[in-house]
Amino acid sequence: MTNMLQTIFRRGSRAEANARPAPPTSVDTPAEPPNAPGRDELIAAVRSFPYWYQRIYLGHGVYTLDQPAHHEGIWKLIERAIPADLRGASVLDVGTNAGYFALQMKARGAGRVVGLESIDDYLRQAEFCRKVWNADIQYIPIDAHDVGSLREEFDLVVFTGILYHLKNPLQVLEDVGRRCRDAIVVETEVLTEHPENRVHVRQGPTGQLRVTACSRGIMKFIERDELNGDGSNWWVPDTECVMGMLRTAGFTCFSTPRYPADNRLLILATKASRSLLSLDAIR
Repeated sequence: MTNMLQTIFRRGSRAEANARPAPPTSVDTPAEPPNAPGRDELIAAVRSFPYWYQRIYLGHGVYTLDQPAHHEGIWKLIERAIPADLRGASVLDVGTNAGYFALQMKARGAGRVVGLESIDDYLRQAEFCRKVWNADIQYIPIDAHDVGSLREEFDLVVFTGILYHLKNPLQVLEDVGRRCRDAIVVETEVLTEHPENRVHVRQGPTGQLRVTACSRGIMKFIERDELNGDGSNWWVPDTECVMGMLRTAGFTCFSTPRYPADNRLLILATKASRSLLSLDAIR
């Protein structure tokens, strides 16, 4: 592969026994990061964290995880929609985690890249990976609900694996919409589309309200830890609900919805038909 996903992230190891180069999937091999410390130091750094969610190559055959992870599949789906040359474009990565997507955008030459993350361990992981790759990325320790406090705009927003963790998802998407000039990449947990999905709600013009069965535009509230035993999950929308919230936030054009896994939605949205992203590349 010619893209820098293979260069920056082909992940691998938590223990020295597993800290070895992954076999290349093409004639290209991962380039070595410019600021990688020694192999033993890298292994110790990976082990110093109790948990890694994102797989990132750190040099000397050392990776942050042993196996490919969900976000890598997302990148493979969206990479064709993103220009190979992002020079001059600014990117905001909301819920950046260890910085996988931020590093990807920087590898494509994006100008200003900002990652938001409220969890300290993930911030430290992101900063460590940033230094290893000598990437000019700013990480800001704020929650997604504080996007509105930012005083700048971005051409592209990455919003993957974050929506269902929000107590107030529409508010955050509207704040993101005010900070986004062009396009957004959204990946989230969703309700499975099913003909038996139903809510009954009053609808209609004044004087003609009646209870109507609705099968789309639905969002389920998660009160405790019913979803994967994780108390940080709050809402699971369906696809139409996600698109409706994005329209409310100012986005007007959409890619074809993709479902990279059961109950997961990937969709790209732009504010105008002319955009940095190629929506037709997502099919």
